[in-house]
Amino acid sequence: FDSGDNRNEGAPSLDIARPFGGFWSRRQSTMPYSDPKFTVVNPSPTVDDCIKSMRFRDYCVLAGVTAGSWGYGYVFGKPVRMPTASTAATIGLTFAGLVVLQDTRGRLMGYKENTKEVKLYGAHPNQPELRGVQDPRFPTATGRASVSTKPPLDWKNYD
Repeated sequence: FDSGDNRNEGAPSLDIARPFGGFWSRRQSTMPYSDPKFTVVNPSPTVDDCIKSMRFRDYCVLAGVTAGSWGYGYVFGKPVRMPTASTAATIGLTFAGLVVLQDTRGRLMGYKENTKEVKLYGAHPNQPELRGVQDPRFPTATGRASVSTKPPLDWKNYD
């Protein structure tokens, strides 16, 4: 059985995202399974918590993506420009809202830089073992998750 993980082994890597700079080349999981690298403010934030902790940058992302998608819909919606632009703006607003909520959730849960949130809301009383941000060129084998983040499985009920 071949899982397909090594099908491009030995082939040169084609990095298409390189011209776009560091923003697109950094890969982060939307559902991290490792310990947070920063202080945890809220381990399970709600949508209201995320909206209350939005930064100025988040509002700029919302406005910019919505305006850019409206312009895209207007330019490429030749026969019916305004309905196409409005539809594109709605899709852009939805996309930007999901991206901003994901970003603020990551900050509150400690997976992204959150010094402003820690100053404003304080740290959660139960903190996992913080390992800090490491240089990706020189990794240290520390395991992916501590017991406080991912408890060990209970196999007692399985016979």
